[in-house]
Amino acid sequence: MSVTGDRLVLSIPNGLWLTRSDDEMSERNSLFDEMSEEDDCSPVRHNSSQANPSGSVPGVPARRRALPIPGLFFDPSVLLPPERAVDVFRKCIDTYFRDDENINQVMLFGRARAGVKDAPLESSPVDGAPSHQIPQANYGLPSFLRSLLSDLESLLRPSLPPLTHRLLFPPQSEPSRARQAIINLYRPGEGISPHVDLLSRFGDGIIGVSLGSGCVMSFVKEQTDSEAGSHDGAGPTDLAFEKDGHSVRWDLYLPERSILVLSEEARYEWTHGIDRRMEDWVGDNSEEGGDDAICFKRGLRMSITFRWLLPGAEVVGGDP
Repeated sequence: MSVTGDRLVLSIPNGLWLTRSDDEMSERNSLFDEMSEEDDCSPVRHNSSQANPSGSVPGVPARRRALPIPGLFFDPSVLLPPERAVDVFRKCIDTYFRDDENINQVMLFGRARAGVKDAPLESSPVDGAPSHQIPQANYGLPSFLRSLLSDLESLLRPSLPPLTHRLLFPPQSEPSRARQAIINLYRPGEGISPHVDLLSRFGDGIIGVSLGSGCVMSFVKEQTDSEAGSHDGAGPTDLAFEKDGHSVRWDLYLPERSILVLSEEARYEWTHGIDRRMEDWVGDNSEEGGDDAICFKRGLRMSITFRWLLPGAEVVGGDP
């Protein structure tokens, strides 16, 4: 790390920021206050009585299938293999969260490698298994996260449009970009404030993986008068749908091992967040308009999110 004029320049191969959940001054809070405005809110700590004062779950059950939001891709049948999910979860706990229970967020930074398009694939052994071929575009991230990205590339290929898959996993022939990985640990009852990932730091194409426990994520869009009529056909029995004035909200249940992709409108125009509560009310089947619902109690949950860093996003303190 070096300082040039009023610009703080970071050298971040294998970069790591830790965020504490209490009021202690963390390394990230002391250097990167501007990043906490709307984007990288860490899971909100509270006791169980604060999670849901009324003791009830929301009145509209969450949906289990992909939402009608352009650029949002979710298939509940596309799941990480159980052994891979357990391995990644344990590695994250042992590496980042075991020694300090007050830490609930870790940010890891890769970097773009010059000439990566001409570089060979990297062979990396994974848990004693045969070596996997991992693109060096993920250079700088821990090996188990690079292996996870390799798995995600294969798992998502059949279900994503080709252009979206290429956005998330560009071929070696394209210029190298740097990824960021953010790992959030949610204890039962915790949530995260609605937000849009910082437009000035992160590009299009976000991948989110849920581990340990499922939860409901809410998506909200503020509508103009012309947009307000686009959902008029949604009736009171539609699962996960709510209208409040000029806002539209959809709730989606993210089961353990599930994968969520946000791009285009879903990435830029809809906030996403997790309400603070101990349990979630989820539709009992995949059919819209169903009346049955199941109440799921939340357990310890981990989310791993991969995002593209924009050029210059490693520079803090320069001109806005």
